[in-house]
Amino acid sequence: MRTLSVKFDPRSKLVTVLFASLLLMFRFSLIIELAFMTLLFLLFILEGSWQRGLFYYLSCLSILWLSDWLLNYINHPFITFISFGVIVLRRFFPTIMAAGFAANKTKTSQWIATLKKWHFPFSIIVPLAVLFRFFPTFSQDIKHLVNAMRFRGIIHSFWDLIRHPFRTIEYLVVPLLMSTENISLDLSAASLTRGLGNPEKQTSIYAIRFAWYDYFLCFIIILLGIGGFIL
Repeated sequence: MRTLSVKFDPRSKLVTVLFASLLLMFRFSLIIELAFMTLLFLLFILEGSWQRGLFYYLSCLSILWLSDWLLNYINHPFITFISFGVIVLRRFFPTIMAAGFAANKTKTSQWIATLKKWHFPFSIIVPLAVLFRFFPTFSQDIKHLVNAMRFRGIIHSFWDLIRHPFRTIEYLVVPLLMSTENISLDLSAASLTRGLGNPEKQTSIYAIRFAWYDYFLCFIIILLGIGGFIL
């Protein structure tokens, strides 16, 4: 049985991120907030990532319920502190979920092709190309260092990193700081080697064009934006 998978254009994904930023800056009604989160959940399903979408959606509902439940016990000082953190997370969560959707099944080369299509200057494209590829490489270095520490018997579980902070700094943080500069230099050289700094018109193996569902997604986002300022 084939899994349902729709490939949205990076530009339509960027529209969802921009609307999530509006939710962060302006106080929209709970109905609009829930409608947007439900839309993102459906978009995850359409892209064939229903597990990730379900995780985000259940986390959103839990945060909304927890923020309302904590208001009943706001007089307790500790609950007040916890409630502040939950409310901040609630404000940022639509942006987090929208960013997760934007990064879901969208390659770095597709984002670069999109920026070129929008005629972004290369002074912006090259640093962004390095940034997009930095974090996956950085996470791989963390995994390799942790595996090396386990292989040598320095740690046996994740909690050993917390229980022995000085050992963690010596064997994990310091090597990561030393490798960060090398990662940036290597990725910058790789980006320039691929011709990202070439001012001539470039081609891409990824076709960047809007499909009907991209237009429909933008239309729904516009309706949500209008409803957010009306309700």
